[in-house]
Amino acid sequence: MEEEYDIRSLLNALKDESPFIRGQAIKSLERRGDKSVIPVLIEIMLKDDSPYVRRQATAAFQGKLADTSAVDALIEALKDQNPYVRGAAAAALGEIKDKRAVPYLCETLKDKEAHVRWAAASPLGQIGDRSAVGALRQILNDPQQPTYVRSAVITALRELGEELNF
Repeated sequence: MEEEYDIRSLLNALKDESPFIRGQAIKSLERRGDKSVIPVLIEIMLKDDSPYVRRQATAAFQGKLADTSAVDALIEALKDQNPYVRGAAAAALGEIKDKRAVPYLCETLKDKEAHVRWAAASPLGQIGDRSAVGALRQILNDPQQPTYVRSAVITALRELGEELNF
């Protein structure tokens, strides 16, 4: 009964006017790991007016709430206007390891923000779908890519069983 009350309190805190309070409530909900809150977090991830809160909701799917029921919404979050939300969505898709995400993560490798490209590379190796090899190699062969992006691509290609000769 007490835990049910705590979850209700946290769900109420998601309506607070303060983005900080909403973000902290999301962190607390994620730590509890109660997957019944997934639909609420998906709605927040896609609709909250605060980029901080959207990012917190997206990041919740990287931990105890990683679940295939969030894949479609996370794919949508890859298009968020905020690059930190996009990066968190890519990382969460890597935790979930659902092959439906592969073409969208490959597209995210073209993001204007380098850290989002970096965040999209690792999940492609984690998911293990070899259809990502071409997109990853294209990034690897681009000398304009930052070293940390190319490093993530190398790791992903190795996870996919690619031999790399340097």
